[in-house]
Amino acid sequence: MAVELSPKMQAFTQEVFPAIIGTNRKDGSVELVPVWFEQKDGSFWINGGTNRGWFKHLERDPRITLLLIDPKEMFRWAQVEGRMVNWAEDTGGDHINELSHRYLKKDYQGPRTGRIKIQIEPLRVTGAIDGWR
Repeated sequence: MAVELSPKMQAFTQEVFPAIIGTNRKDGSVELVPVWFEQKDGSFWINGGTNRGWFKHLERDPRITLLLIDPKEMFRWAQVEGRMVNWAEDTGGDHINELSHRYLKKDYQGPRTGRIKIQIEPLRVTGAIDGWR
């Protein structure tokens, strides 16, 4: 069951820094990958391709962990344990372009075809954000 993010956590997720996602490989080991993300409407959203290893892991096992670390203060962080609840084709690359504007303040320079938008439902949130613990 999804958890509601506290106001401090919601504010933290609006800051711009990458997330490190952890997915479970078949052999039980964890793959860690940096990604752009956004949080809105109570869900986390990432973008990728169906050919990515981490996405294949999510298809088999929808559990995912996002580690969010403030690059200016590493002890200001959050760990979001969640699960992929939905994914859809990013038709025209609109979502990756939105993320590019969030992170780079310009249009996405890579290919906009073959991309997917992934919705992650937060199930547990831990960390230390300005005394938010």
